[in-house]
Amino acid sequence: MGCNVWLGWVAILLLLGGCATTLDSRKPVSAPADRLLLPNNPLEPPWQPIIIRFKTPTEYSRAVVDGMPCILGEAKSSWSLLGARVSAPYSKASNLSWRWHVPNLVNGADNESRDRDDAPVRLVVAFKGDRETIDAVDRAAMNMAKLIGGWEIPFASIQYIWEADAKVETIINHHTVSRIKKIVVRSGSQGLGSWVDLERDVRADFRRAFAGEEPGEIESIGLMTDTDTLHGNARGCYADIVLR
Repeated sequence: MGCNVWLGWVAILLLLGGCATTLDSRKPVSAPADRLLLPNNPLEPPWQPIIIRFKTPTEYSRAVVDGMPCILGEAKSSWSLLGARVSAPYSKASNLSWRWHVPNLVNGADNESRDRDDAPVRLVVAFKGDRETIDAVDRAAMNMAKLIGGWEIPFASIQYIWEADAKVETIINHHTVSRIKKIVVRSGSQGLGSWVDLERDVRADFRRAFAGEEPGEIESIGLMTDTDTLHGNARGCYADIVLR
């Protein structure tokens, strides 16, 4: 992402690890014992904004859409995340469910293209793991991200995305770093303008995306609405995110 090579690398590296903001382990108020229910309000813990240096931040606000309280992401040539640290015992959970409401896809976006990598909604799951097993190229990128952004970036992450054309269950590799995989969970225009329910076995998805590896504990859950590549506008709502 970005207009030139240097800024593109900086942006990619900071995406992997966020920025100097550190997610803490604050828990939602009155969280059920058997599941982590993240609030539909970006101002409530454990949600925290993750601002990307050199980028205009996406705005995340509380909203009600079709009667459903939700977190609304609004991107205007912008890119940032909203993150929630996941602690034990939920860090060993497998089942992740959530709801999306997307009015429109980003015109011209294609997550398989570096130059068109925008999305109205992304749900990001970050995993812990043994960094000594990461290859030298990815490790160098992670070290640079920590140096620039002040953040130790996740060992591995999966982005669940809504694509215009790619088939559901398609796995898309990140353009630069192999430790990020994108999984298409919705495709095309069907369901736009309505609430859609999604559910994934994140550990099974990890094994499929990172063949030959076993998933570690879940480190964090993130929301990302971004249009910094094509410089357009996008809106997407997130609700009822549950990890169990």
